Amino acid sequence: MRGVLMALAVALALTAAPTPALAAPHGATIAAPTVYALQQTPAPEKTIEINVTHGGGRWYANPVWIAIGAVAAVLVLLLIVLAARGGGGTTIVKE
Repeated sequence: MRGVLMALAVALALTAAPTPALAAPHGATIAAPTVYALQQTPAPEKTIEINVTHGGGRWYANPVWIAIGAVAAVLVLLLIVLAARGGGGTTIVKE
């Protein structure tokens, strides 16, 4: 754990210290000319078309209905197996 904390402290110290090659004189910051050039270009025209004309056919191909049908089939199969086992017999407990 101490090694991880030491590595984080060193990394923080290296990133927080200003490098002499990139530091501006008297603490002034210089805006990059590329940012200014990007701000001058106009945004391209974009159009979004939404068509909601599809019908509700093929409901049986919907994954939600397939899952509901699978759960229902398992429950029906479970009921058939439980009925075939003939459960419900009388249990006699002697004291």
